[in-house]
Amino acid sequence: MQFIATAAQKRRVSSVSRLAAALLLTLGGVVASARSTVSVRRDLETIVTMAPAPVMVAKGQELVAAEAAAKRIEGAQAFLGAGESMEPLYVSGTAIVVTACDYSQLRAGMSVVYVNHNGRGVAHVLVNEMPGGWIAQGVNNAKEDGDLVTRANLVGVITQAYASAETPLRREIASRAVLKLVKATSQLALNLPRSGAAGMASVYSEGTN
Repeated sequence: MQFIATAAQKRRVSSVSRLAAALLLTLGGVVASARSTVSVRRDLETIVTMAPAPVMVAKGQELVAAEAAAKRIEGAQAFLGAGESMEPLYVSGTAIVVTACDYSQLRAGMSVVYVNHNGRGVAHVLVNEMPGGWIAQGVNNAKEDGDLVTRANLVGVITQAYASAETPLRREIASRAVLKLVKATSQLALNLPRSGAAGMASVYSEGTN
């Protein structure tokens, strides 16, 4: 999925991104994983579950909503995408909020925005850390990116998403994740002392209202 930055956005991004005539972004998804490596095929469910789920908005309001959200985050920017390279994570037309992130905080599974050697901005999932940087790959791409993500070309990570449509597979995976969470919570409650289980049930109930 590709994104085009406005002139104002280009002025706000790092000096590396200003080398591009237009900042084109291939959409990825943010994942807060602690593992050192991931596979976009094997770990698709994990990636989809941990990525920021798209907030559903009216068609045509995706970028408006993302821009409003970005204004509330220092240094954040909003981009509107088109393409299918990151399905089932996000459909074409999804808008994302990209937030600055320190390179040392990167982890496998995060979807980061970086600028490649052609001046093209790319947002893909980090799959493996190498001595010279991170290997990244699009969820719907068969091959890894040719460029590494480095301290010099990192722009930020996707922290929010807004869309007017979902993919059935993403909804299915998200539903399974919720079911697993409910089962895990129930099992934990069963293994707690009576007072602890009651407290757990109370917290879970309040959190789902």
